[in-house]
Amino acid sequence: MEVTRDIVIDLMPLYESGEASRDTRAVVEEFLRRDPSLAGLATPDVAAVTSPALTELERRTIEKTRATIRQRSWILALAILCMLLPFSFAFLDGQIRFFMLRDVPESALLFVGAAAFWWMYGRLTRSLRHGGL
Repeated sequence: MEVTRDIVIDLMPLYESGEASRDTRAVVEEFLRRDPSLAGLATPDVAAVTSPALTELERRTIEKTRATIRQRSWILALAILCMLLPFSFAFLDGQIRFFMLRDVPESALLFVGAAAFWWMYGRLTRSLRHGGL
């Protein structure tokens, strides 16, 4: 199959972004050497400089997103724990002891903590949805 000018023009975005394979880059560069009018449209130097930077930016973005999701999972677990802990019970001295508000009024602080964790969870979820990392 003969490589035509239209094929090379179709491959230019891949070539310029640095995403083309080694063989594709070789074909495009060979064609650009033979066709100087098309060579003026290509900017391979820009691709060589920006491609690694984009890769690094993508890697950092993925790592930050993973860390945010991991943090959100821990916050969700803590929110659920703080919500359910006041409703737990224990067997003490042969009796069932409930840790509810009527038995342990200090457990109300767990609800305050749970509210804070739910708020943090909501903020992290919103930032993940809207890309505001």
